[in-house]
Amino acid sequence: MGFKLKHEKPFGTARPDDRGRITLGSVLTRDVSRYDVFLDEATGEVLLKPFKEIPAQEAWFYKNEKAQKLVAEGLVAAKAGKLKKIDLNQSRWIDDVEDDK
Repeated sequence: MGFKLKHEKPFGTARPDDRGRITLGSVLTRDVSRYDVFLDEATGEVLLKPFKEIPAQEAWFYKNEKAQKLVAEGLVAAKAGKLKKIDLNQSRWIDDVEDDK
């Protein structure tokens, strides 16, 4: 069966060491905290799916659909040039943010 890959050309080659280990190198491990490993037993193909961990104090964002929607809308508006200057020292703005908590 095999895995469906976007690119059929190999990224590189690797040989196992005497203990059966293969190193990926810094290009493939930069900012990666772990990999899920998939094996196609029929072909022997291995697929590594990289993951990045997030700090615990930021996990709330990924559980909050409203926050994600607001950030996505803000990015679309910013890309379209719809920017608005605000004074971060203005107490009304701070009160509005605190009311949303």
